[in-house]
Amino acid sequence: MYKLVCFDLDDTLWPCIPTILFAEQAIYDWLNINKPQITAQYSIEQLRVKRQQLLQSQPKLICDLSAARRVHLQQLAKEFNDTDNWVETAFDVFYQARQQVNLFEDVIPVLTELKKQYSLVALTNGNAHISKTGLADYFDFQVSAADVQAAKPHPAMFIRAMLQAGVSPEQTLHVGDHPSHDIQGGRNAGIDVVWIRRFNQTWDEDAAEPKYQFENLFPLLELLDASS
Repeated sequence: MYKLVCFDLDDTLWPCIPTILFAEQAIYDWLNINKPQITAQYSIEQLRVKRQQLLQSQPKLICDLSAARRVHLQQLAKEFNDTDNWVETAFDVFYQARQQVNLFEDVIPVLTELKKQYSLVALTNGNAHISKTGLADYFDFQVSAADVQAAKPHPAMFIRAMLQAGVSPEQTLHVGDHPSHDIQGGRNAGIDVVWIRRFNQTWDEDAAEPKYQFENLFPLLELLDASS
């Protein structure tokens, strides 16, 4: 019988790409006003490429995307012979905008029901936070890649959640959209998994497809009722 249900955030509870694009536009607009020398040199797409190059050159930053954003801004300050005393302000513009998510319509009804019976935990490789996205009342706590310095599919995040919740792998279920990060990650931690396929994703892993795969969260209620 499950006691803990873990949820991925991006593309499981809300669409990720529109959220990130909105946040990147917000910081680009801020730079355009406050650091126009940067936006005169780089388009928003070119800055995105520079961030990707940063992650390739410093792969440890993948485990802390907030740190990666700050390092990127610090590099821009250095490139333009500027001080970096504006970096935290600029990052906060991005961070606050990144929390402005549009939840899928099934999220609140399902979380409301599940919270009555289960401990709920958010697990994310990104830097969205339940305390900023209006979901704090539904979750017991959150664990991010930055907290454990390891991104899914590494099992560290799942293990931290189980230890903190005081449950075993047999009592834990993880729900997420990503075949590697969420499904293989959950399997790496020895827990059962549910694959959420909101965008009709295809299974491209070598391992077998998960037994449970749904287009939204509503069937999760029936699954958990049947297993209780």
